[in-house]
Amino acid sequence: MTVTCIGKLNIDFNYSVDTIEIGKNHVSENVETSIGGKATNIAVALRKLGILTQLIANIGDDELGTNAISQLQSFGVIPLINVKPGTRTGFTFIVVESDGTNTMFNYLGANATLCVEDIALHEKTLKNSDIIFYQIGAGESDEILSYLKTLGKPIFLELCKYVEPKILDGIDFVSLNEEEALKITETKNTFEALSTLLDLGIKNIFMKLGAKGSIHACEEKITYGKPYTIDALDTTGAGDAFSAGCIYGILNNFPVENILSFANRCGALTCTRKGTTRAFPTIEEVQKFKE
Repeated sequence: MTVTCIGKLNIDFNYSVDTIEIGKNHVSENVETSIGGKATNIAVALRKLGILTQLIANIGDDELGTNAISQLQSFGVIPLINVKPGTRTGFTFIVVESDGTNTMFNYLGANATLCVEDIALHEKTLKNSDIIFYQIGAGESDEILSYLKTLGKPIFLELCKYVEPKILDGIDFVSLNEEEALKITETKNTFEALSTLLDLGIKNIFMKLGAKGSIHACEEKITYGKPYTIDALDTTGAGDAFSAGCIYGILNNFPVENILSFANRCGALTCTRKGTTRAFPTIEEVQKFKE
């Protein structure tokens, strides 16, 4: 089984502080760097679960880009990376407070240049994939998604920003959180948002509810996945771990209830550790995890 992920490749700078106070100076005694970006996170999380993954992304011709590729390979992800001369590799500053809350500051850099032409260079690889993952917000989203739909492969879409509604018709799988769903659909409650998204032609929706658990919605029914109680150390990447867990369950033909349980465990375990890619659990850890 192979998943090709398309989207952002960043270098993340992770800072730990007690609490953020606007307008104040903060000193962190623990600063770490890692690779990040939703597509990168999904690729690494799935690889740690035992799935073969590849990443299509753009980087700049700089030291951060070289470092990003090296880290990607260290996780066993196959890099299908386009180097964009004259641009800088994307990076994110992540400030994590003592209660696990994270605040992010993003610089898109080369990620903003991702286009259909960059992705089409790897069309044969895409057509040989079992699932294609794409994150909205990386490059020319409407054009890229329209192109991916022509390949005839299952698409798992991270719908974190608005796209033209007609493009979502026929998409196999969509993942997003509750706040994103309400904002994108301009609705006032979760179930109205789900109904609106399904009316656009999306076949399966996985909604992340954070500490409240998760939901799967399709035309036939809505299924609730209960949360797992943990002491959160760092919530960074939990949503990406959830999405990776959903893809793992889909690839292995899990029933919907089992997909949600597995994905919730992936997200919960990630919250118990600091960092992102290094915090993602292995398949053995997910299988052993109990509330």
